[in-house]
Amino acid sequence: MTGHGAARRDVPEPRAVRFPVEASSASAREVRLDGAAPDHGDAPCPRPETRDRPRWSALITGWLALFVIGTDLFVVSPLLPIWRSRFDVSLRTAGLTVTVFALAYVVAAPAWGRRAVKVSPPAVLVLALSGFAVCNVLTAVAPTFWTLLAARVGTGLFVSGATATVFTLVASSAPQGRRASWLGIATSGLLSALWAGAPLGGLVARHTSWRAVFVVLAAFAVLILVAARGIWPDTQAARAVAAPVRRGAVWRARAVAPTACWAAAVYGLYTYLSAGLGDRPGWSTAWVNTSLIVYGLCAVAATFLGGRIADRHGAARTTWAALLLLAVADVAFTASLSGAAVTTCLAVALLAFAAYTAFPAKQAQLVSDHPSDSAQLMAWNQSAMYLGITLGSLAGGRIADGHFRALPLACAAVAVFGVAAQVFTVRRRTPAGHAADGELISIWSCAVRCSRSSRSRR
Repeated sequence: MTGHGAARRDVPEPRAVRFPVEASSASAREVRLDGAAPDHGDAPCPRPETRDRPRWSALITGWLALFVIGTDLFVVSPLLPIWRSRFDVSLRTAGLTVTVFALAYVVAAPAWGRRAVKVSPPAVLVLALSGFAVCNVLTAVAPTFWTLLAARVGTGLFVSGATATVFTLVASSAPQGRRASWLGIATSGLLSALWAGAPLGGLVARHTSWRAVFVVLAAFAVLILVAARGIWPDTQAARAVAAPVRRGAVWRARAVAPTACWAAAVYGLYTYLSAGLGDRPGWSTAWVNTSLIVYGLCAVAATFLGGRIADRHGAARTTWAALLLLAVADVAFTASLSGAAVTTCLAVALLAFAAYTAFPAKQAQLVSDHPSDSAQLMAWNQSAMYLGITLGSLAGGRIADGHFRALPLACAAVAVFGVAAQVFTVRRRTPAGHAADGELISIWSCAVRCSRSSRSRR
C-alpha cells in the first residue's frame, strides 16, 4: 500500500504501559503522585511546559507547608514568657509545651506511616493538615494552661503525619535525578521558619495577641490543604505507591538509625551553642548573635547545595561523607574555642554546612532505595530525628554544664557512630545500581587487607 495508508502503518499503535511499584532499578519504579508523567527514558512525555508546572507547584506547596509547620514549632520559644505570665506558671512548666509536642511527634510518626500504607500519602496529608488546623484553633482559644498543653499534644500528633507526608510527596514529584535537590529545598522551608517565621510570629504576638498567631497558622494550613488536594489527588496511582511491604520494625529502625545519630550530634551541640559561647572569655553578645546568624545562613545554604551534591555523587555516599565531615567540624570547633572569635565563627559555618548536607541526602536515599515503603520510612525518619533531638539535648545538657569544651567532642563521637550505621545500611542494601555508594566499604576493606599483608611480611 502506498500514500497515506503506508504512512499510517509505520506509526506504532500506542500501548498501555504498566509501571511496577517496586523494582531494583530507578527507571522501573517511578509512580508520580502529582499528575505529571513518570520519567522512563525514551518513553513519550508531555511537553516541558505542561510537565513541569505541576512539579513546581508541588515543590512550592511543600515548601510553604513545611514553613508553616516549622513556624508553629519555633514560635513557641518567644511565646514562653507570655504564657508564663498569662497562665501564672513557671518557665519550666511553660516549657512542657515543647516537651509534650516532641514526645507526641516521636510516638505518632510510625503510626502515620502505617496509615499511609492503608490509604495513600495524599489522603494522609489531608487528614494531618486538617487536624493541624483544628489543634491550632484549640491552642488559640485555650482558657487554661492545661488546655493549652493538651492542644500542643494534638498539634504534635498531626504535625508528625504532615511533615513526613510532605517530604514523601515532594520526593515523588521531583524530576528524575533531582530528588535530593528538591528535598533540600523543601527542608529549607523548615529552617526558614527558624529565622523568619518565628520572629514574625513574635511580632504578631507583641502587637496584637499571642492567640492571633495560631489563628493565622490555622488559616494558612487550610489554604495549603486546598492547594495540596489539587496538586496531589488521591488517585489509584497514589494508592498503588502505598502498597504494603513486609518489613519489620527492626529493619526500619536500622534504616533510620543514621538520622537519629545525626540529630543527636547536631542538636546536642546547637541547643547549648549560644550559652556555651556566651560564657567564653572575650565573647560579647554581638559575637554570639553573629555566630548564630552565620549558623542559620549556612544551614539554609547547605540544604540547597547538599541536595545537588547528593544528586550528583549519590545520596548514600553524601550521607556518610557529610556525617564524617560533621565529626571533623566538631573537633575543629573545639580547637577554635581557644582562638579568635572569627575563627570560631568559621568553625560554626563548617558545622552548619556539614550538618544540613546530610539530612536531605539521607531522605533521598530512603526514597530512592525503597520507593514502595517510602511513606513508612519517611515517617520513621522523622520520628528518629525527634528522638535524636530529645536524647541529644538531654545528654548535651549534662555535658555542657561546666564542661562545654567536651560537648563538641562527644557530638563528634556520635557522628562517627552515624557513619558506621550508614555504612552498615549500605552493605545490607540491594547492590544493583548503587555500587558507587559502597566505595567507603571497598576503601576500608582494602586498608584492612594491606594492614594484614604488612604484618605478615614482618
